Amino acid sequence: GSKVSLLSVGGEKNPEDIVDTIARDGVSTMHFVPAMLHAFLEYVEQQPREVMQAKLATLRHVFASGEALPPQHVARFQQLVSSLAGAKLINLYGPTEATVDVSYFDCEPDGEYTVIPIGKPIQNIRLYIVKEGTEQLQPIGVAGELCIGGVGVARGYLNRPELTTEKFVTDPFSGGEAGYERMYRTGDLARWMPDGNIEYLGRIDHQVKIRGYRIELGEVESQLLQVESVREAVVMARAAETGQKQMVAYYVAGQEIGASELRSELGRELPSYMVPSYFVQLEQMPLSPNGKIDRKALPAPEGSLQTGADYAEPRTAQERALVAVWQSVLGLQTVGILDNFFDLGGDSIKAIQIASRAFQAGYKLDMKDLFQYPTVATLAPHMHEVSRMADQGEVSGKTALLPIQQWFFAQERERPQHFNQAVMLYRAEGFDETAIRQVMDHIVKHHDALRTVFRQTSSGYEAWTRGVDEGALYTLETADYREQVVYAEALEAKVNEIQSSIHLSEGPLVKLGVFHTAEGDHLLIAIHHLVVDGVSWRIL
Repeated sequence: GSKVSLLSVGGEKNPEDIVDTIARDGVSTMHFVPAMLHAFLEYVEQQPREVMQAKLATLRHVFASGEALPPQHVARFQQLVSSLAGAKLINLYGPTEATVDVSYFDCEPDGEYTVIPIGKPIQNIRLYIVKEGTEQLQPIGVAGELCIGGVGVARGYLNRPELTTEKFVTDPFSGGEAGYERMYRTGDLARWMPDGNIEYLGRIDHQVKIRGYRIELGEVESQLLQVESVREAVVMARAAETGQKQMVAYYVAGQEIGASELRSELGRELPSYMVPSYFVQLEQMPLSPNGKIDRKALPAPEGSLQTGADYAEPRTAQERALVAVWQSVLGLQTVGILDNFFDLGGDSIKAIQIASRAFQAGYKLDMKDLFQYPTVATLAPHMHEVSRMADQGEVSGKTALLPIQQWFFAQERERPQHFNQAVMLYRAEGFDETAIRQVMDHIVKHHDALRTVFRQTSSGYEAWTRGVDEGALYTLETADYREQVVYAEALEAKVNEIQSSIHLSEGPLVKLGVFHTAEGDHLLIAIHHLVVDGVSWRIL
């Protein structure tokens, strides 16, 4: 019995037109994408309350869908609109491929939300959360891909048979029930909440790996929106010229907020690897023609950084060298001596590069100084000129035990040689024993610690670093299992024999084994834990 009220052309982007149309036509139900709901609420907030009370009096239901609905929008809606005439806000979710919305969540007027769920399935729709790339249902609270079954699922993509086959699959959970034969894989990440609602976690392809850590960009966006005065936020991963991915946070706020303040706020709740490298404040988010945030139109971070510092040019040779290094590592055309390294996208990995390139430029720089003095102006006085590269040469002779080595010998272990670490490397094409020996000769000569042995004296243990000519630097044993079909037990026994044969006082503390099999070769490298740790293994 209702009628559709059409806005004038372009009126959907003009909050004043929207409000006037609600008043003129007695509109009771509206549908926004969250970005436009934000613009609508901004306008309502600026108007006299009694005027809005009169113009929005007929409004009963406001739906939001198309992208994630931030809790800040909901809180502002309850404060600015719900309180006027009791209008309800309902969050909807649904891809076009399920024609169209498949779930709903009623935002309660007195509810305080840290995240807005996409809710529960509507009638004739079934929602499943499966482990990525499988048909295994996920338990409550565990993230997985959201899949849709039911009468709303479309037939497929027009003239795209491969994509249709990939995304529209047989519904394994329907039991062949009519109307539920097909299931659509959304590519969205979600999880069931204990109350039966579903929480949307973002696109699976918005999961990124940065510096080895898997990060949900939606989780970072959600935390950014917790910062007071931040009204909208989008976090993206952008590839630098080096190919390394870095997080960029774009945000709209009610006041000027600097990167250092945001980084500090996020650092209270997030681990350091989840704090974006770049922060870009925008007056408003770019929108696509249908009112959603247009991610492709977001500017490159380098030209829009919020450092909060006025540009100041370098004054000394040290500052000029440091500015050049920063520009090169951070990929920036301009760096002022008052700019904060971390506000420009610096992190611990880039700090290592800064120290390395500064050394190449002829300056010694301590990492701790960069963290303590994060601007060129304050850091430059702590750099020292390097006149030449030092050649350490061979180290040998008696050395003091490190505290961790003293602890080890205080344990009085029954089989101290077993306290070793080992890796086993596999190569289908086999290993060249001559090449392995050449490599290990260089490694053990270069890393003096690997030539160390530990001898007991009347006063306790002492460490002795052997010279490169003092006995075997390592051992390399081989075993051939190419004629054996079953060899796992024999190989394991040989590995255990090599690991247990390390002798702490005679050495060597480095032992290798090459095992030939019909499927390829296995290379064992076993080193006693007294002379190797996790960081050393990565170097090795």
